[in-house]
Amino acid sequence: MLKIKSPTNYNYATVKITQSRLNKGLIAIPVSLAKLFPDSITRLHVYLDDSPAPEVKTYSSYTSATRECRIGGMAEWFRRSKIKDGDEIVIQMIDKEQSIYRIIPEHNFIVKTHEIQKNLDNAKNETAAKEEIIHLSKWTGIENKKVVLSEFLRLTKDIPHEERRYINKRSNKARENVPFNLRTLLTEVYHGHCQVCDFWFLKKDNGPYFEIHHVNPLLSNNPRNLVIVCANCHRQFEYANVRQEFNNDNWLIKVHFNNKIYPVNQIILKTKIEESFKQLHT
Repeated sequence: MLKIKSPTNYNYATVKITQSRLNKGLIAIPVSLAKLFPDSITRLHVYLDDSPAPEVKTYSSYTSATRECRIGGMAEWFRRSKIKDGDEIVIQMIDKEQSIYRIIPEHNFIVKTHEIQKNLDNAKNETAAKEEIIHLSKWTGIENKKVVLSEFLRLTKDIPHEERRYINKRSNKARENVPFNLRTLLTEVYHGHCQVCDFWFLKKDNGPYFEIHHVNPLLSNNPRNLVIVCANCHRQFEYANVRQEFNNDNWLIKVHFNNKIYPVNQIILKTKIEESFKQLHT
């Protein structure tokens, strides 16, 4: 098994296809991935690419007469997907107990992941953004909470820490609002709790009420420049005698309101997020 930096911000595993397996129309599962599969001969329900319906494929384990862990009946998919010797395919376990898996060429997996992320970034409202987070969680096989933190971190890296843009509002100019993808991610991360005083409450629609403060009102919507606050702390940011303390990565970690010190809850700094890798199995 070879560990390589992931071209997405998620872990996944690939298997390299050989010409002999192409000729036989089967996928050989390496010993390093055998634990993801059943221990006996059975049938698998396999989603090919992003198909909404699985196909039934024959499967033999290392305990079978073939002494090889492999998935058969793949010749037509190889042909349709133009799989060649040396190509890598992504194999995902969706439900081992029910023998449900997904198989997709690595290139298509990367393109689809980036497509869902683009849809998240361009969401027209918070409901649409939340749907894309769920979609991304199901697609990558990563739990929702980890997807939220991963996407939050991605935007921290991707959004330029630059001057905040203006938008035309009727005849006047107004600074751009926080986009729906970031509002949704902030909701999922903090659940409406003020990062300064931890106050929160639910609105009549049972959604958490919060306001978003730009640490530097002239800079962009980079997550480092955004803080979830209650109305009271927001007013203090605007009108009190304020002094702010930052760490070396430019995250706000303390704020002084009229010489009273408040630590700022930055969950991203408390969460261990390891670099994502793909595992190449040959």
